Amino acid sequence: MNNKISIVMPTYNNEKTIGNSIRSILQQNYSNWELIIVDDGSVDKTKKICDKFASYDTRIKYYKQKNSGVSSARNYGLHKINGDLLMFIDADDTLVCGAIKKLVSYFNDNKLDLCIFSWNEISDNKVIPHNYSIAEMNANKENFFRKIAYSSNWNDYSGGYPWNKIWRVNKIDKNGRIYFDERVSMLEDRLYVLACLDKVDKIKVINERLYNYYILDKSISHSKSNTILQANEIYKAVKLEYTYIKKNHSSAICIARKALFQGRVNYLLTIVKKKNMDTPQAVQAVKEFQNEKFQFINFKVSIKYLLLKIVLTYLNNKL
Repeated sequence: MNNKISIVMPTYNNEKTIGNSIRSILQQNYSNWELIIVDDGSVDKTKKICDKFASYDTRIKYYKQKNSGVSSARNYGLHKINGDLLMFIDADDTLVCGAIKKLVSYFNDNKLDLCIFSWNEISDNKVIPHNYSIAEMNANKENFFRKIAYSSNWNDYSGGYPWNKIWRVNKIDKNGRIYFDERVSMLEDRLYVLACLDKVDKIKVINERLYNYYILDKSISHSKSNTILQANEIYKAVKLEYTYIKKNHSSAICIARKALFQGRVNYLLTIVKKKNMDTPQAVQAVKEFQNEKFQFINFKVSIKYLLLKIVLTYLNNKL
């Protein structure tokens, strides 16, 4: 079966890397694909580079929108896909040679809904290969759902990343297509992966590194405003995840409560440190924290919880 692959690539000011990303797809030994590039308002030479590639290969489709965030860009791309299988690639990463043909073969041979593959992490020209454990290789869908919903290591069980997974489109489209939640700018990919997992049946994990994930020098400023903004976004996403699981995947509600508990503790510690306790979201989080029962997750979280109890009691008495 000659499955068509839809590849969605969001981009924003990636003039230095997007050429290599596109070339890694052009050099694949499988031809039935479409690359949907969605430019999220770049102001560098990204458009010029993409236009050049699209001009000599009709499988490459380039769209540009006003800057609205990576979730919006991915959703734009999802509205344009026409393939049987769906995968994502970031504009600073690359596919390994032969990756698409290999992935398609697994779908042809196993009638899969989802194939999860491994990757190389590349930083300062050092390659760190990611390999799945025996437990991960033998895990079922429920194991993956739980470990993605909450884990001490975000790389465990493939993480909530969209770029190391390939999905059968008609399966995840059943009863309505899944889109990224544009209300949050962090952990939005985890929300998407969990919702798609709920729609699939047969999955396969392969210990083959088919994706090169580049760690580039694009660190976020550690200013007070940015740190608080990140904390707000993460906490908001964890609450949305809890709401989703409570409504749609009740077997994992204990996991969701753990994630919410830890997320709330981490969020409150951040705003206490930054002395940013007066916002409505912070006030609400304090109320929720005071009404919540303690959960033992690990000693680190327990220490944070106790510190928060002491600090909030002190602040309350001071008032």
